[in-house]
Amino acid sequence: MGLFRKSPEELLMREAIRLARSAAEVPRPVAQGGGGGVETRWRGASRVLRSMASWIPGLGSPRRDLCSGERGMLVARSRDAMRNHLVARAAIVRLRTNVVGTGLVCRAQVDHEALGIGEQEAERLNARLDRLWSLYADDPRECDAEAMLNHYQLQALVLVSAMVGGDVFVATPDAEREGCLYSTRLQLIETDRVGNPAGALDSERLVEGVEFDALGAPVAYHVCTGYPNELNRRTPLRWERLPAFGPNTGRRRVLHVMADKERPGQKRGAPYLAPVLEPLQKLERYSSAELMAAVISAMFTVFIKKNGDFDTGNLPLSALGDGHADVADDPGDLQLGEGAVVDLGRGEEPVIANPARPNAQFDPFFMAVVKEIGAALELPQEELLLHYNSSYSAARAAMLQAWRFYSLRRWWLACDFCQPSRELIVDEAVARGLIELPGYHDPARRKAYCQAIWIGPARGAIDELKEANAAGKRIEIGVSNETLETAAMTGEPWQQVFRQRLREVEQRRAAGLYGDPPPTAPAPAPEPPNPEE
Repeated sequence: MGLFRKSPEELLMREAIRLARSAAEVPRPVAQGGGGGVETRWRGASRVLRSMASWIPGLGSPRRDLCSGERGMLVARSRDAMRNHLVARAAIVRLRTNVVGTGLVCRAQVDHEALGIGEQEAERLNARLDRLWSLYADDPRECDAEAMLNHYQLQALVLVSAMVGGDVFVATPDAEREGCLYSTRLQLIETDRVGNPAGALDSERLVEGVEFDALGAPVAYHVCTGYPNELNRRTPLRWERLPAFGPNTGRRRVLHVMADKERPGQKRGAPYLAPVLEPLQKLERYSSAELMAAVISAMFTVFIKKNGDFDTGNLPLSALGDGHADVADDPGDLQLGEGAVVDLGRGEEPVIANPARPNAQFDPFFMAVVKEIGAALELPQEELLLHYNSSYSAARAAMLQAWRFYSLRRWWLACDFCQPSRELIVDEAVARGLIELPGYHDPARRKAYCQAIWIGPARGAIDELKEANAAGKRIEIGVSNETLETAAMTGEPWQQVFRQRLREVEQRRAAGLYGDPPPTAPAPAPEPPNPEE
C-alpha cells in the first residue's frame, strides 16, 4: 500500500482537476420543448425537473451514510417500535418464530472423501460429534455466559438483537464451571456497548468501536463495561479491547452478527426496521386515533339539562341510590362514560360531536400502508398480519415468498453465529481429548471434520396432501432426494427418521400387524418307528 501513497499536495491538485473536468462535462439545461426539459441523459439525474429539483442526497462513504448519531437514533426508535408498535413487533416476532422457532438443530456431515474414510465410519463419527455438541447446546450452564439460555434460545435472542439493534456481538470467554464439560461460554453484547473508547472520534483504522487492518478485516472490538447512554451510573465507565481472533491459534474470540451488510466497507449494521420507521410511526398514530374515536363513539352518556323552572329544593339524582352512581355532583367533574348519567347545572347545555366511527375507509387505507411496509421488509401482508383470506394459490404464493426470506435469514444466522460457535466446541473437544480427530491441526482436514447442516423447524403446508404428492414427484423424477424433502417437511434429518421407521416396521412385523403370521417355535420332528414293535 505504501508504494502508491500520494502526498497531500498532489491529492489536492488531482481533486481540483477532477472537479474542474466534472463541471466542464455537465451539459447546459435545454429549453422546455423537444428535449423534454431535461438537461441530463438520465431523467433520474436531472436537477431541473420539478419532481427532482429538491432531491439532492449526499454521496458519502458507508461511515458517513450511517454515522454514529443517526444509527443511535435508529436503534432507539426501532426498540421503541418493537415495544409499542403492533406491526413492527409482528414483523420481528414473525422472523423469530419462522427463522429460529425451537432452534436450528446441528447434524454433523463430515467430508469422508476429504478425510479418506468410508461412509460407515463417517456415520459413526457424525453420531459422536452430534453427541458432543448436544452436551454443550442443551445445557444453559455450558453455553451461556449468564447460564440462563441454551444454544437454541440464544439463537432466537441473537436474531432479535441483530434485527432490532442492527448488529450484536458474541464474545467467547473461557470460564471453568463446576460440573461442566466445556469452558467456552457465549456472552452476548448489545450494539450500544461497542464504541470508540471514551467517546473518541473515528479514525482511519477505528470506526464505532471496530478496529480493523489495512484490508478492512476486524482486528479488535472496543466494548464498554456498561451502557454509555445510561443515566445515574454509580461506577465510571471503561472500555475493554477484545481481539477478534486469538493471537496464537487464530480462533474466533468475538462473533459479529449484523442484520445486513449492504455496502463494502460497512463496519456496523442498521436496524431491520430503519427504512420503515416513519410510516410505522404514522400508521401507529393513525390506528390509535381511530381506536380512540371508536371508543368515544361507543360511549352512551345521558345528560340531565335543567331549565329555569327546575325546583332547587328537590334532591339531586345522585341521591337516588346506586343506580345513578355516575351522576356528577361536582360541576367540574364531567366526563363521558359507559352508560353514565351526568347532571348538568342550570344554563349548561351539552353539545355532542359525533365522530361517526367506525370509519369505513380505515381498513382499506391501513392495508395499503401495510402492503408497502411488508414489501420493504420482504414480508407479504398475509404473512405479516397472519390473515389469509384469499385463494389457496395466493395464500401459498405469499407463504412461499416469505419462506424465501426466512431461509435467507436462517442461512445468515447459521453462517454468522451457529457454525462458528460449533467449531469452537469441536476445537475444545479435541483439545480436551473428548474425541480423537486425526490431522485436526491441518486447516483443510479441520474444515472437513467441522462440516454440518443446520435444520430448522419445518415450513408447514396449507394442503399437506398436495405438498406430500409434490415431494414424492420431485423425488421420482430425480430433482430432489429424501434427505432434502424430509428436512423441509418435518425439520428432522432423514437418517433419524429412517432408523426410527425401520424399528417401527420391524416391531410391527414381529407382532404380525402386516398380515404375516407371528413367528412360532418349530414343531418337533416325529420320532422314528420302533422296529421291534
